[in-house]
Amino acid sequence: MALRATTADELRGLTADLPAADGRWRQVERTVRAWLWPGPDPQVGGLLASPALGAGQITLGRSSSCELVLDEQTVSRRHAALRLRDGHWFLVDLGSSNGTWVNDRRVFDAEVVPGDEIRLGAARFRL
Repeated sequence: MALRATTADELRGLTADLPAADGRWRQVERTVRAWLWPGPDPQVGGLLASPALGAGQITLGRSSSCELVLDEQTVSRRHAALRLRDGHWFLVDLGSSNGTWVNDRRVFDAEVVPGDEIRLGAARFRL
């Protein structure tokens, strides 16, 4: 549902009932919003430049413990992670059942850049 959201209100509706005492859920909301609504410059803004990713990693999967939860049965609970290494982002498969793909190529640890098409199981999106 987050990937299909077209407005900030729709995204806010997905996270409104989550606890915000530690600020983690607001951070997740900002991260997803940055992913869905990148800045005007394609090289700046969007997921890979989000300030919410100061830790240098975001996990993707079906589990609520992931920073970005994908509601798709072919996505593993902890499917993949985006990790920052030496100023570059890498997509790392975390032992998923249905594979992690970048631009129609199966990967286990691959550098990604804005514009790459990512597929986790049947879930597809573009960075």
